[in-house]
Amino acid sequence: MLGKNLLLSQFITDPSFKSSPLANLHVDTIALTAICMSSVLIIGRLSLSQMSVEGSNGKLGQLGETLYNFIDDLVHGQIGHEYKKFFALIAGMFFFIMAGNLIGIGPWKAFEHMSFWPKLTDGETFDLASPTTDFNVTLGLATISFFTYILSGFYKHGPKYFKTLFGTAMAPIEIMDMIVRPSTLAIRLMVVITADELMRGAFLMVCPMFLPSGIMGFEVFIALIQAFVFALLSSIYIGLTVAEHH
Repeated sequence: MLGKNLLLSQFITDPSFKSSPLANLHVDTIALTAICMSSVLIIGRLSLSQMSVEGSNGKLGQLGETLYNFIDDLVHGQIGHEYKKFFALIAGMFFFIMAGNLIGIGPWKAFEHMSFWPKLTDGETFDLASPTTDFNVTLGLATISFFTYILSGFYKHGPKYFKTLFGTAMAPIEIMDMIVRPSTLAIRLMVVITADELMRGAFLMVCPMFLPSGIMGFEVFIALIQAFVFALLSSIYIGLTVAEHH
């Protein structure tokens, strides 16, 4: 990633496939996204097996309960009494983004010299990075968030919601706001995680032994913060559409 993805056309030798729209699919992004989603589901199921009404029995269950309460408080505080309708969506976004951010933080550079490691079309070694450095992923997440808060406003207030938005002198500002919100969600996440990836790569070249460990620790913190920010802003946007325009 980081602008150099593994394309589907690299794995299919048929020359006629080069002109297909599918030829430019980012195989690495799709694979890492699937791994992140599977990991979230598996870890969630394992933590659920350790949770009960009386309390969690294991460390994984305690972690799951802590994260559940954290997201529950976050969504409830921003959306209000109707937050349960959106809890699963916000929680899913939070856990997926967190997993996507974290999967890029690893000693992958140590494997790049091995024969099984994939190469790019130009022969350059593939650089494994978080799927959230791919704008297709962050834009997809932002689009889901965008349509959720727009449709939630329509569901809550009916057709008058759109009349309130576009039937006043403030309509141009409202339209601009609707464009800016998903754009900033997508770009912020991609830019911050990409910057972290580049910073780690630079430190690995300067001091490959000890210094990158501290950088990776900082990246874990940033990964969690960015997942929280995305979930927080999505909750705020939904809360505004549900609460206003009565």
